[in-house]
Amino acid sequence: MSKLRNFNWRQEAQYLIDIQDKQVWREHKAKSFSDWLKTRAENEGVRISVLWRYLRVGRFAVELQTGGWANVKSPLDIPEGINADSLELLEKINRVAIESDFNGLAEALYHKKIKRPQLLKTWQIYREAMPEGQTARGRGTQRPVVDEKNLYKQQLSFKHNVIRRLEATDPDSLGYESGAALRIFNPLSEGQKSYGYDAIMVVFNEHRVIDVAFIVIQVEEAVDREMEDHFSKERTWLIAQESILAKAANGSRKRYPDQWGVMVATTNELRIERKPPQNPAPIAFSVSELLLDFMR
Repeated sequence: MSKLRNFNWRQEAQYLIDIQDKQVWREHKAKSFSDWLKTRAENEGVRISVLWRYLRVGRFAVELQTGGWANVKSPLDIPEGINADSLELLEKINRVAIESDFNGLAEALYHKKIKRPQLLKTWQIYREAMPEGQTARGRGTQRPVVDEKNLYKQQLSFKHNVIRRLEATDPDSLGYESGAALRIFNPLSEGQKSYGYDAIMVVFNEHRVIDVAFIVIQVEEAVDREMEDHFSKERTWLIAQESILAKAANGSRKRYPDQWGVMVATTNELRIERKPPQNPAPIAFSVSELLLDFMR
C-alpha cells in the first residue's frame, strides 16, 4: 500500500520542486534528479509517474497566474479539494483550447465549481484538435500545443460551447412540457461514432422519454447536402452562428426539412428561430433503457 496515500499532494509537490530546483538530490549521491525520484518512488511504494504528475502540475499551477490562480505562489497555495488529476487535465486542455474557454475552465476549477469528470469530457473533445501522433512522451520532448488560429480548434470550441449552453437550457423554452428535463449525449466526449451528428438530446419526464432529437452544429457556411438528406425525416436541431445562417440563406430564408428546429448561437445565448413539430406521444421506452443502449 502506498505510503503517500494520506499525504497532502500539494506538500509533496512543493517538496519535489525544492529538491529539483535546489539540486538537493546531489546530496543523496543520486546520478540525476530522475534517479533520485525513482528511488523515492520505490521507497514510498508508488509509481514514479505519480511523483512526476505532482511535480508537473504543481509547477503548472504556480505558472498559471490567471484569475484566482494569480494567488498561487507555490503548490501550498492551491485550494484544498483540488486534486492533481484535475490540474493535469486542465494543463492538457490549455494546450488545445481557445484561450477564453480555458480561462473560464481554470477559474471554475479554482473556485471548485467544476470537477474532474467535466474536465475529462472537455479534454476528450478538444484533444481531437491535436495532430495525430503528437504526444509529450520521451525525455526533453516538448508538449504539443495547437495554435490559437487553428480552424479545427476554433470549430471544436464553438461546438463545445454550444453543447454546454444547450445542457443548461430550460426545456420549457424549447417547447416541451413543464417539468421536463433534458440530457445531452456527446459522441466526442463519450467515445462513440457520431454518424454525422454532434450530439443527441433526450427529453424526459417522470422517467419516460418525451423526445429524442439529433443535434447538428453547423461550422461551415452550408449544411452538407448528404447530411441534410440523411436527417431530413429525423427530429433534428440545427445550431449555427447567425452569420453562417445568413450566408447559407444567400439573402433569403432557407427552407430546412419539416422535422428540423433551428437555433442561432450568439455570444451569450442560443436563440430559437424555429421549433420542430411536437411529438404526438411519449416514446415507448424508459430513460434507463435508453441510457443502457447509449452505454453499449
